[in-house]
Amino acid sequence: MDRQSIIILSIFGAVVIAGLYWAFSDTFSKIPVDISEEEQIPNELVCMVNDAFMGIEQIPVEADGKTYYGCCQMCVSKIKENTDNVRYATDPYSGEKVNKADAFIVFKPGQKAAVFYFASEGNYNAYLDKQ
Repeated sequence: MDRQSIIILSIFGAVVIAGLYWAFSDTFSKIPVDISEEEQIPNELVCMVNDAFMGIEQIPVEADGKTYYGCCQMCVSKIKENTDNVRYATDPYSGEKVNKADAFIVFKPGQKAAVFYFASEGNYNAYLDKQ
């Protein structure tokens, strides 16, 4: 094989590898995460409009200096406009209004999709003790 053929094949191989990397690089960040029922759920894995654990990283939305997460463009719009007061929830233990971006997020008992927002981990533990 002459030098020119080796260079052409090397460039072709590099292009193929780069294309495969580009095509599949996003896939690895979308591998669902498994969280136990008692664990705190990272904010970025929750659609804060549907109040649902999604298992993969959601779309970050900056609003009033805080980061919220939505699963689609409709949810992103609702968060930006705070339609139906979607940036807030009620702490199931204390009844106080909680900003979802600051909340301690966990699964609703017995469910692996719906979530509760607590003002703090202490409120969550007190809620569990009350059950």
